[in-house]
Amino acid sequence: MQYIIRRNEEYERDKEAQNIFTDKKGNQWEYLTRKEFLRLPEQERRISADMRKKDSGSANLLLRDGEVRRGLYQYKSKKKFSEKTIGYISVLPVDNTGEVTGDPSCVRILGKSAVKAYLVPILLLLLLIGLIAGGLWYLREDEIPGLDESAIAYHVEGLENTDPSQTLMPGISGFTMEAGSTRIEHVLYNPEGNPCYFKYQITLQDTEEILYESGLVGPGSAIMEFDLNRTLEPGTYDVTVLALTTSIEDGKSEMNRGAVNTTITVE
Repeated sequence: MQYIIRRNEEYERDKEAQNIFTDKKGNQWEYLTRKEFLRLPEQERRISADMRKKDSGSANLLLRDGEVRRGLYQYKSKKKFSEKTIGYISVLPVDNTGEVTGDPSCVRILGKSAVKAYLVPILLLLLLIGLIAGGLWYLREDEIPGLDESAIAYHVEGLENTDPSQTLMPGISGFTMEAGSTRIEHVLYNPEGNPCYFKYQITLQDTEEILYESGLVGPGSAIMEFDLNRTLEPGTYDVTVLALTTSIEDGKSEMNRGAVNTTITVE
């Protein structure tokens, strides 16, 4: 099927309106806006074919404009996801001699939707990157079993390890707690810059009973309060706070440990 373009004076156009679509070969095609298209009689709004930037190469479905021949695409009501309707060309069907053989119809011009063609894939890519990053973070967390869930980010001004070959131990003062309770409100801190995790143990010096053991505490994190394994009678108890250290790389390789002798006062 071949078509020719209808002359503008054969239908109503907006005054001084001139909307041009340039195809891949540089040919320019004046088209109707959707508003102009909807002003056509209903029988003339029938879509006979589609035009895209690239010539279809079809020899059986052509749009003629003087010496220019343009291969069209079979019309499909459902556009591709990345496409949008740019406009319409009012056409007439003709035979090989140029004689009109039927009623007017339209060729729909389709182009790329910038939002769908570019923005959506970019958003999907960013979402994929986020999912991958989240997955890697989750896997990283799984690689280090035993992290203490109560540890939070914590910063002490001036207390930061600047030598990654060394481990900085924070000072620990005496603990106080209420009789009948197991809760102690005291900071157990792993200074920023340390190359290791800390696992804190608190033991009674006279019996070596372990009263408390934390999970792994990462550099720049701290436990703000914790519970002993049991209650203690009122009094003062000599205890040792031991910081067991493991490599930040795998959370398993043992490194140097530190110990501080202090007291628990139960009131």
